[in-house]
Amino acid sequence: MANRVEGVSEKLMSCALEEFLSNGYTGASLRTISENAGTTPRSVYTRYGDKEGLFAELVEQSASEIKEMFESYNSGYHLRSVEEQKRLFHDESFDQEYDGYIQTILDYIYDHWNEFRLLICCSEGTRFAYFLDEVVDIIEKYTLLYIENTGNDVITSGRAKPQLIHLLCSSFVHGFFEIVRHDMEKADAAQYIQQLQRFFTCGWDDLFNPEN
Repeated sequence: MANRVEGVSEKLMSCALEEFLSNGYTGASLRTISENAGTTPRSVYTRYGDKEGLFAELVEQSASEIKEMFESYNSGYHLRSVEEQKRLFHDESFDQEYDGYIQTILDYIYDHWNEFRLLICCSEGTRFAYFLDEVVDIIEKYTLLYIENTGNDVITSGRAKPQLIHLLCSSFVHGFFEIVRHDMEKADAAQYIQQLQRFFTCGWDDLFNPEN
């Protein structure tokens, strides 16, 4: 096996990031990336297997870590007692806890901004094109568990079908990540997310507790 030249991988990452951000995954050229990095396409195949492998090197860790953040927080809520889950839905101290969780998500996104630009805006043609759907699956799973565990009659009463639960979870997640698609400044994003949360909280409350 030929020895790898020091610094080539770092240069490839930098040039790949620029090329993918400029042209998206499908429009990006491995030849352009390798030429800009001062090497050959063979270097890409040797290190990353193919173009998607190169793209994955840039985004996979961030995608996995933020999905774990969503999973960890929601599973933690699910592990609380049923009575606590019901009470926290209208608890001001919990609102502060939830705001802290959302702020952690925002901080992570803005600390890894380029990676999320790739995931949200440039991943068509790769397995990462389904990133948002995977986040939706997490939120939907725990929303349905909340309904089941607390005995809420939102579905059994006919107020909502499972398809509506899916659509609402999807709308929230896709709306959340619009901050990336629209290249928002962090302060503007924080305000937008706060308004989005308020809108969905009122909507969920109306579905779950229509008599309140």
